[in-house]
Amino acid sequence: MGRWLPVGLLLIALLLVGTYSDALLTSITALWQKGLAAAGLGRVAAAMQQGINGGITKRPLPAVATYAVLYLSICLLLLYQLLPPAQWRLAWQLYAGALLVYVGITLAGKLAGDVPWAYRLSRQILDFIISPLPVAGLYVLFRAGFGPQPPHALRD
Repeated sequence: MGRWLPVGLLLIALLLVGTYSDALLTSITALWQKGLAAAGLGRVAAAMQQGINGGITKRPLPAVATYAVLYLSICLLLLYQLLPPAQWRLAWQLYAGALLVYVGITLAGKLAGDVPWAYRLSRQILDFIISPLPVAGLYVLFRAGFGPQPPHALRD
């Protein structure tokens, strides 16, 4: 039972964050706007946002990044609870690799003169990463025997 309580709580958190993403993003946006305004950086943040293509995000970048970090943290904590260490490390590396591909395609699109197809592709990659699909897929694949096997499974 010791491991299943955190798993259950993380699943509930994942469900709630995903279900109430719009309300959560609105709250995070308001917090960032207040914080940046209090720090005297409101105009700087607005100027930075104008330089971001709408194909990447229509919301303020700090709010979207905060939401992404929150969601990814819950996903990785859930996988940490569910998987043996070697499989969790591989899952973490796959997430990191997918995020690097997202950043690479986004930067390539920007350097190529705001290429719309690159932004659409990078957005689809990010939407996939920040979803429950990778968690479910990795868990099922690892349970089916793909990826590194825990030491006790090798002896059986």
